[in-house]
Amino acid sequence: MDEGSQFLVSALEHLMRLPLGSKSERDAWYIESKRVQRTLSEWFPDLDFPHEIWHFLADADIRAREDGYRKYQEQIVTEYISKARGEHHTA
Repeated sequence: MDEGSQFLVSALEHLMRLPLGSKSERDAWYIESKRVQRTLSEWFPDLDFPHEIWHFLADADIRAREDGYRKYQEQIVTEYISKARGEHHTA
């Protein structure tokens, strides 16, 4: 796995573990997300990953209130991580 993919996989795993239950938790989540977005843009601008990952990085407030959307985004992220690692993921 290349350095950019390693960074993104690690960042996504970290973000998936962070809680979103309260406004302060979501605020902290967005601080981390913005750091990830900045690093992707500055250090890995040519990294190829699904566009939906950008939505994951921007939509924590929606995930916090809409369980179906949360599950959908988490599935996309999980599948990306598995693919990046060369694993075969079955839902």
